[in-house]
Amino acid sequence: MLALRPADAEDAPAIAALHAASWRASYRGILPDDYLDLRAADERLALWRGRFEAASPPWVRLACWDGEPVGFVCLLPEEAPELGVYLDNLHVLPGQQGRGIGRSLMAAAAAEASRIAPGRPLYLWVYERNADACAVYGKLGGEVMERREVDTPAGTRAAALRYSWADPACLIAGKA
Repeated sequence: MLALRPADAEDAPAIAALHAASWRASYRGILPDDYLDLRAADERLALWRGRFEAASPPWVRLACWDGEPVGFVCLLPEEAPELGVYLDNLHVLPGQQGRGIGRSLMAAAAAEASRIAPGRPLYLWVYERNADACAVYGKLGGEVMERREVDTPAGTRAAALRYSWADPACLIAGKA
């Protein structure tokens, strides 16, 4: 059974492990293999520890299936407020996809975005070569608003697309 709960600093190792596992499954050919296999886990752990130790930690929900962490979502509402509320991460473990976990995480993030910033869009960036994620966001009604070359955590460059939902309420459970 799926349950979503707020995440905190104690969850940083689990979130980092989910993050790295998702990247290893989805970002082959986008990020270098040596980065994914040798550095991503430690860098993600440092990132999540730092985020949770910040004066204003991010809004993060952890998805657990029968008590085991299987995914998470993170909002950074003030990252670029002129674009809307930024959905910085949405990851579901390989092998857990297709069970509605991502849709539930997206709905939770959309509900929070609608609550904290009524009238502002919800947006995210996704690597253009991540075809599976692009297909999901398109199916959920996301509109591609921008394409740009970005610096990756691995120190390389990749094309990214900004998907946006003018009305995040369309993603709330039962509406998407």
